Amino acid sequence: MMSDSASSPFDTSSPSSSSSTLATTPNLTHDLRRSSYFSTACNNPYPTKATGVSLSCSCLVNASVTVVPNYDDDKQPPNYVYVFGGFNLYTDEVYNDLYRLNVSEMKWEDVIYLKGSRPSKRTNHSASLWNQDKIIIFGGTDEQDQNCNDVVILDLKTMTWKRPEVDGHVPLGRARHSASIYNDKLYIVGGYYTNSEEERNSVSPDVNCLNLQTWTWEEPITLIPRHSHDSFIYQNRLYVYGGYNEEMDREKSLVILDLQTQQVSKIEITSDSGPEMNGQHFAQIYWNRLVVVVTQSLKVETQEGSIGVWALDLDSFQWHQIEDGDRFVQGNWHYFAMAENCPRFFLFGIDEKESDEYFSNVLSIDLQEYGMSKIPPPTIGLDFAQLLNDSTTSDFIIKSNEDGPIIHVHRIILLARWPHFGNMINSGMTESFNSTLTIPEPYAIVQAFVYYLYTDIIERQLPIYTVADLMILGNMYLIPRLTSLCCARLQENISIENVAKIYHCASVAGAHALKKRSMRYINTNFGPVSKTQGFRSLPKEILFDFLDSLPEKAKISVE
Repeated sequence: MMSDSASSPFDTSSPSSSSSTLATTPNLTHDLRRSSYFSTACNNPYPTKATGVSLSCSCLVNASVTVVPNYDDDKQPPNYVYVFGGFNLYTDEVYNDLYRLNVSEMKWEDVIYLKGSRPSKRTNHSASLWNQDKIIIFGGTDEQDQNCNDVVILDLKTMTWKRPEVDGHVPLGRARHSASIYNDKLYIVGGYYTNSEEERNSVSPDVNCLNLQTWTWEEPITLIPRHSHDSFIYQNRLYVYGGYNEEMDREKSLVILDLQTQQVSKIEITSDSGPEMNGQHFAQIYWNRLVVVVTQSLKVETQEGSIGVWALDLDSFQWHQIEDGDRFVQGNWHYFAMAENCPRFFLFGIDEKESDEYFSNVLSIDLQEYGMSKIPPPTIGLDFAQLLNDSTTSDFIIKSNEDGPIIHVHRIILLARWPHFGNMINSGMTESFNSTLTIPEPYAIVQAFVYYLYTDIIERQLPIYTVADLMILGNMYLIPRLTSLCCARLQENISIENVAKIYHCASVAGAHALKKRSMRYINTNFGPVSKTQGFRSLPKEILFDFLDSLPEKAKISVE
């Protein structure tokens, strides 16, 4: 996921209280007023003037901005927006102050009472929300213009700063990088680092990953040199959007890193429906879409382009403009903030009558107004899975050829999902009267088969040998989806130890493509494969079939 913070793109050196009675007694008037304020402050189609304290300085730039969503009710506005660090545009003074915006009141608060030691003063750092109640600060540039590589955590429940002891492949100090948290891992992408050999800042091409359970930095992965960009993770793939390369050219491509295979892809998306590269680009992931907000450039000499809000469908790679940006022209916007998968984003800036109060005006936009709502994934299969083996509602029993437990099932589900079962019931076979059917396979295979009938999926943790046998059942019972699912899983998991089993089952199931690939794998790795128990226990007819399939000029070379 993308970091739940966003630094200001403005950079001069580079682009880019209630009484106890009220607490226990509902107060309708109070609730209505609060609801009205939410509507006024957070759903106002126009900028709202924020109140409260002034931040470190009026012209605070390159601070981090982190949204803490209201996870109890995603239809309500977030609770707070936190601002940390940054520097004074005119004096270059660097800060380590912490502020937060009480979103329900649109009021800025100075967070003074904190436990622990604050991070050092810094700018161009990242601040990522972790587990809904912690903000992880990484990197940035300090008062001495040195790039930091420390990790500092703010526990939002106790308001305590903590410093974990990290080890492993600790990266060099980094600034203007991007940060994403996914599966309890912090991914740091690109940014500037100090090149000790050339004694200057260079753009890093690395992806550095910190395991947040062990606090160990993993070995870096080389990606592409990029800074002042955005990154996020979707379906186990890390995406890098926008930013600048080593030559300070603005990047238009979308770079993708598969976190499992470490394969890198680069996609150029050319579309008249997409955003132009002019102006300020801010981005965050919202479920299966990348939301890109484009506002007017802060630099007067920069050529203007279209402004608005766009969404890139990450499944089809199609752009759609969802907001024309008319609301953005009512001021200059210095900061953008949006939490991962949160439907609301914020723009912070100034109106035309002011000059330097960069957090004085707030524009809050709800993406759900444009039909961009989270659509939960289908659950019918999982709902049916809860009925599986429920003896109180079942009316049929399935057994394996072992003395394992019986499986309680439902006729109506099997009739809808399994043609062979319907034929058996309609033909008046003994099983239809006894309400019991024995499938002549081991229990693990029968259990996996029935689970598929209820859920339309095969379990991810199924052993490969079970998947191979399940493929045969899919073919035998004329269930093409089951056969295809098993084939796909086996294609992804061929190894020295299991290839003989896969070749055997592919031959029996008539999975010709899988059989051919298995045969090529065996040919390439014949030495180690021939020593496996799976190969040596192949039935004679399968072994002869393999030998007959070998090219006439095939030979074994001894090195």
